[in-house]
Amino acid sequence: MKWSIIGCGNISNKFCDDLLNVKNAKISAIASKNPKKLKIFGDKYKIYEKNMFQEYEEILDTEFDIAYIGLINSLHKKIVKTLAIKGKNILVEKPCFLSLKEFNECEELIKKNKILFVESMMNLHHPQSNLIFDLIKNEEIGDILNFEHNFGFDMRQKQFLIFKKKIDFLNRLTDPSLGGGAINDLGCYGVAFSNKISNLLNKGSVSSLKKKNIIGPTGVDINSTVEINYSNNFKSTIKVCFNEKLGCSARILGSKGEIFIPNLVTPEKKYKVILKKSYIKEYKEDAKALYSYVASDVQRYLEKNIKEPDNHGLKLEEIKQNLKILDEWKFYENV
Repeated sequence: MKWSIIGCGNISNKFCDDLLNVKNAKISAIASKNPKKLKIFGDKYKIYEKNMFQEYEEILDTEFDIAYIGLINSLHKKIVKTLAIKGKNILVEKPCFLSLKEFNECEELIKKNKILFVESMMNLHHPQSNLIFDLIKNEEIGDILNFEHNFGFDMRQKQFLIFKKKIDFLNRLTDPSLGGGAINDLGCYGVAFSNKISNLLNKGSVSSLKKKNIIGPTGVDINSTVEINYSNNFKSTIKVCFNEKLGCSARILGSKGEIFIPNLVTPEKKYKVILKKSYIKEYKEDAKALYSYVASDVQRYLEKNIKEPDNHGLKLEEIKQNLKILDEWKFYENV
């Protein structure tokens, strides 16, 4: 299976390190506007110079089965459109789009050209999610009432070992023109998982949403919380930030107990899920490299001509549901 890689930054390096562990996967071409990164990436993965491009569109001149987009958030829509018009299958990093409006601009092209389109929510393809959803479906903790997810880190640097600087510098996480903000970078995971639980258990549509967003000096949210209330007695609370060490844990609360997940988004190769009710049971499992699961699923979809993700991967309609919530959460004017 031939993969084209668009973008040669950190996330593409992580993805390709894991991709090399997937059977029949081959990196056939790469593209980056940064000549230095392109050269380093090409040398690392032994790419022929003729298949290394400084313009993203030039990669279309090569033959490949699937394109992986590992670019900054603000570039996703343009590249998705370019690939979809040419009928190329796509795996794109999260968030696949920055708004529902961007999704709507691309949805028709994706459907018209009958391509496979997958948002790289790698945790949803990981066996940890299978374990969690099986515990839910088997009613191990009774009726599901609440989902809670905290995901955050402190990107500030200490000054004089005591005081911490404001988050007033620009990079891909803090620049609004690049699609920065904690909700875009981190919140999409919790929203997607919350909606998965709701859809799995027929908990209904979103009935109300409450939020609290703290906007930093650069104009993006740096500490945000959302409470999502569904119509059938189910509620989710998700907090994301760039100025607190929150980790990435989650809790699913039921009428008879809870499921605790130490790391919802990036489970380790030896991961665990803890079931708490009248007793405590730890599920300790071994796993392969994180991104290898979504890559393996994508190859399986293509080999079997599956047009939308199965199991816990995100279908187009689910991506639309997630973006509706993210749009409302990010609507800073009402903060």
